[in-house]
Amino acid sequence: MNDSTDKIVSNPTYMADIRHFFTEGDFQCMTPQGINLETYSGVKLNALRLYFRVEDGSMPPPSTGRTWSKNRVKTFYNWMKNGYRRGNADPKPAQTSTTNSSAVGDAVESTLRVRKNITELNDNEIVLLKKAFSGIMAKSVVDPQSYFAIAGIHWLPGPNYYCRHHENAYNPWHRSYLIQFENALRSIEGCENITLPYWDIKDKTLPSVLYEEPFKSYTIPQKLCSISRQCYPAGYVTQRYDAATIAKNIHEQYKIPEIIDEALGYSFWEKFNGWNGIERTQGGIILAHDSGHNASGITMQQQNIAAFDPIFWFFHCNWDRVWWKWQQEYNATTLVQFKTHLADSDDWLVDPVLNPIPPFSETTASTINLTSLGISYQHPANELVATAVIPQVGSMTASAINVEANPKVSVRAKGIDRSQIPGSFDAVLKADNEVISTKGFFQSEDPKGCSNCKSKSIVNFDFVVDQSKICGKKIHLDIRYISRTGKMHSFPLSSCGDPTLNARILLSD
Repeated sequence: MNDSTDKIVSNPTYMADIRHFFTEGDFQCMTPQGINLETYSGVKLNALRLYFRVEDGSMPPPSTGRTWSKNRVKTFYNWMKNGYRRGNADPKPAQTSTTNSSAVGDAVESTLRVRKNITELNDNEIVLLKKAFSGIMAKSVVDPQSYFAIAGIHWLPGPNYYCRHHENAYNPWHRSYLIQFENALRSIEGCENITLPYWDIKDKTLPSVLYEEPFKSYTIPQKLCSISRQCYPAGYVTQRYDAATIAKNIHEQYKIPEIIDEALGYSFWEKFNGWNGIERTQGGIILAHDSGHNASGITMQQQNIAAFDPIFWFFHCNWDRVWWKWQQEYNATTLVQFKTHLADSDDWLVDPVLNPIPPFSETTASTINLTSLGISYQHPANELVATAVIPQVGSMTASAINVEANPKVSVRAKGIDRSQIPGSFDAVLKADNEVISTKGFFQSEDPKGCSNCKSKSIVNFDFVVDQSKICGKKIHLDIRYISRTGKMHSFPLSSCGDPTLNARILLSD
């Protein structure tokens, strides 16, 4: 490595500098030695061992021609000295996206299933989509490609309850779920080349076609009973709010477009995904997803039967698209690239016990490269990619803290025992009884009967608000759980762990 082309970086970060020092060959060489170079946590844990080996020139082996220059070694030293700063990766330059931005050639692109915005479908495509939905809805409930059978995978009728929410596998599991549903649509004669479109939840209005048959509702053909033996009768018709109410909830109550934009500003997976495995803090795309379920009502608010509402599929197709958009923006479209965006362990991707996502044949790792699964997306016209990263919240390495004048503060609602709450709920922050911010949480009405829910029962919410809205005022938290009828009911804080409120300043590294 030539020092003239490898400048010393005085204040390097992992995302901007250090992760690029390692190659796939380095990963393969060091993994058998118990050194993980693919993630931030792995490099940080082994930093001192790595430093001495790159400093004496024994790693990478001289025979590889990749021996580090003195300047690169000095940059790595500066990274350790300055507190192992994680930093953020720069997204691609802002640009208008009119087609899929995948880095595949035109010839390969033509072989992919390209999923479009439902508002961009022509009349013939809408006719075929309606035919496909009607076709699988008409199939016998015992047919594995029937609407009933595939929707039932999400929770009821059981007996297997596949709750893959509020964890790293949330996005991979639902990506595989969409593929199975799309394959079922393609099983209908004449619909062999159909693709599942997405509903862009950031649009100001809902597409009117979502209120046309067969997308308007679905009639459940047989009785469905929950773990607690509360039942939905045969003939239950899925329900949702009218289009104007959903749009108002999305844009005014939950402010979901803002959550999406914030998530896309994070280059670390855990921040984008929105579920901190240590602190169990709800945010990112998972928060946007949960709030979207609650915004749509009434069936969509009930995890037990949410997938039976046809809007579920267009809704979830969009979350998969947003994940793929994030992957494209930050060059995380392959497994090797993706791992460099992990702040924590990669066990959920590589461990043979942790990476399966039943009942699907894929693993978490195999879902990362969407184009390898034969799928891509046509992003909305005039959609801009992220241009700035978001300040961090809370505590950081002492030597890296940068306290700036900021009109916003983070209020954390900490220690909510959601296993006690009988269904999806809203966490509502108030100041002098005025609603300041509302965040949704999507779960089964039987969280105590869900192993995944029980293992992640204590949750936190961060509300980033203007200081002026809370200074000099009494702030408090309301928990409102949602009944089967869509009505909100106040839930006593004393019954869900007596959560605390903490105000914190915003920091950047």
